[in-house]
Amino acid sequence: MKKILFLAVLFTSTAIYKSQGVGVGIGNTNPTQTLDVTGNTKVSGELYFENPGTFTGPSTNSYLIVRDNSDKALKRYVPATSDYSAINSTVYHITNITPGGIADFDTKIPTSKYYLIIGGFIVRGVDNNSNIRITQDNITKNYIPQYSARSFERNGTWHLKFVPNNNRVFHQNPEIRLSVSVYRKDMLTTVNPTITFNMNGDASGNGSAPTPALP
Repeated sequence: MKKILFLAVLFTSTAIYKSQGVGVGIGNTNPTQTLDVTGNTKVSGELYFENPGTFTGPSTNSYLIVRDNSDKALKRYVPATSDYSAINSTVYHITNITPGGIADFDTKIPTSKYYLIIGGFIVRGVDNNSNIRITQDNITKNYIPQYSARSFERNGTWHLKFVPNNNRVFHQNPEIRLSVSVYRKDMLTTVNPTITFNMNGDASGNGSAPTPALP
């Protein structure tokens, strides 16, 4: 008897409408799609999209459906509330650097939420002068590579380093542009380990990425 009463309340509190030749509306008297729901929707099982379509608008004007790996629940993710998008690319233009380069530049980007990768760099002299060199440039073959560019974690934030190798220095104060990519950790569920491949002295080789462990 309790089950029958529950079903009666359910059907009377939720109005389902069918439009001729269009679709079914839940809480909607004029459905415009095959299924048109007005209100919140809760899915307790798996949710599949065979053909979700293509969204060409900005992410700041939209919501994303994501799965929280901590409780396996589907949740709404609002990109506009994030300091950075899922993948953010920017350029750090750092000027008037000492001839020794950048030993430690704090980006203030928290390591708990993001990954930071240096994708490339450009070195210029004062006022964007391309005529810049480092000491001992007449024997550069003994010092390859010339520069060391990397990001590292310190005290909870990402830091940047760009210095000439083997205690060399620039002959003037340089300007450095570092192309940086920032990735949200909660959007990257799997990070592959380092891939090591022995070329055995050959000029070519074949390598494959390991299969990621799906959540």
